Amino acid sequence: MATTYLEALNRVLQLIGEEQVDQILETDSYTNLLSAFLNDIKEQIEDSHNWRALKKTYNVTVLPYSNTATITGANERSRLVRIYQSNRYSEIPLVFDVTDSVNPDPLIEIDLAELLYKTSIDPDTRQDPVYFAIDNSAGGEVNLNVWPIPSSQKTIQVTMVTPQERLTNANTQIYIPTRPLVVGTAWYALEERGEELGVNALFSETRFKNALNDAISRDAAEQGNNMELVSV
Repeated sequence: MATTYLEALNRVLQLIGEEQVDQILETDSYTNLLSAFLNDIKEQIEDSHNWRALKKTYNVTVLPYSNTATITGANERSRLVRIYQSNRYSEIPLVFDVTDSVNPDPLIEIDLAELLYKTSIDPDTRQDPVYFAIDNSAGGEVNLNVWPIPSSQKTIQVTMVTPQERLTNANTQIYIPTRPLVVGTAWYALEERGEELGVNALFSETRFKNALNDAISRDAAEQGNNMELVSV
């Protein structure tokens, strides 16, 4: 069963010797400080690995005579999932034209600037899309750009890792492994209390890194990717 935001926060409170809470109140300054630490550690963990639980596949509709569409559900921290192809000696993104679901066609990733250049110098070409680029410059909105510009509606399937939004609701379920989240938040809390040079804080930092590396190794192995790099 998934751990909720409140349950994770209470595990942190228990670990650092503080009283657990029944709810997260805006008037409780210390609990809110721990909440900020927990969200910070959450983002660090989410960015450290392509967690299975955060992978999502989006079907993006590109309208006729348009070369851009919003990837609804993605956010500014979303990133493409790529797999290594041994015959190409490179990684390829999981982006396909699935308009014909029986014969999905992989798209080729290029820089956004190059795609915009192609569109500018050859705006009248009307063919099935061959190239794509991701644009997340518009705040929380993520857009898919394709070229050539299609003359009929296309469905593009995009697989991304999409981290959770900042945790605010006590009942929100947490998707990433809970142990490194709890241990990392406790480490931050010990530093805030002035114990950053003590034995306990040093042990907590080591515990956080070990817990995170162990969780990454398990998740990578279960995905069949034993070459996953640990980033901490």
